Amino acid sequence: MGVITTSAILLRSFNYSETSKVLRFFTRDHGVMAVMAKGSRKSHGRFGGSIETFVTGELTAYVRPTRDLQTLKDFSATRPRRPLAAHVLRFAGASMLAEVALEHSGEGPAPEIFERLNHGLDAVEVVDESELPATLLREAWGLVADLGYHPVLDPCVQCGRALEAGEMGRFDFAGGGVRCAHCAEDGPGPRLGPHARRQLRQMLAGDPSVQVSHARAHLRLLENFVTYHLAGSRPLRTFQFLADLLGQDDSVTLEHM
Repeated sequence: MGVITTSAILLRSFNYSETSKVLRFFTRDHGVMAVMAKGSRKSHGRFGGSIETFVTGELTAYVRPTRDLQTLKDFSATRPRRPLAAHVLRFAGASMLAEVALEHSGEGPAPEIFERLNHGLDAVEVVDESELPATLLREAWGLVADLGYHPVLDPCVQCGRALEAGEMGRFDFAGGGVRCAHCAEDGPGPRLGPHARRQLRQMLAGDPSVQVSHARAHLRLLENFVTYHLAGSRPLRTFQFLADLLGQDDSVTLEHM
């Protein structure tokens, strides 16, 4: 049995017994790691209030390579992020980022994904409430792109022609991006107007000034892309919860943007 220490973000917590929990961390040096936190449910346990969802800190664990569940030795919080639990939309957004990261990532070093997730949770925690939907979408698309699934917005994924500024396109999930107007005539996927395409390009570029109109429609596009490419056609639970909180008309699409 070896001992490892690494920076980590707690993304999931499950009660295991009357005294213990199973914790799922995203770590900088070992990717996703599940650990048993013995005694963590005791009111006066040695971990105190440091083990809260979305907290970042330094994780030390006893590790056996042949086991899927390791044993927690110590965890020291550096970024508690308690405001996320006090605001339902922030919590839902953080949960979406966590679910996307857990769905795709495995073991092994993942410093870029760790930093992306850390940055995303920071942004969701502190951004002004009026900018929260755009921030959630921007950080989620950035995470998806860093996981290796950056959609192609230009040129057309079928014929390779550059799309004109005002051209209507169609998002082809199987193709991994946007088809031009000609190739979109009989293709699958939702139609995507030039304004919506421009907003999506800004989100993928990490532009903090992006103004997102019809956030729920953009969320639906993101959900369908994630479901196809990352989740094996299985919808992730956090998307519907987040969509309900956004509370916009489901009849609104990105076609007319």
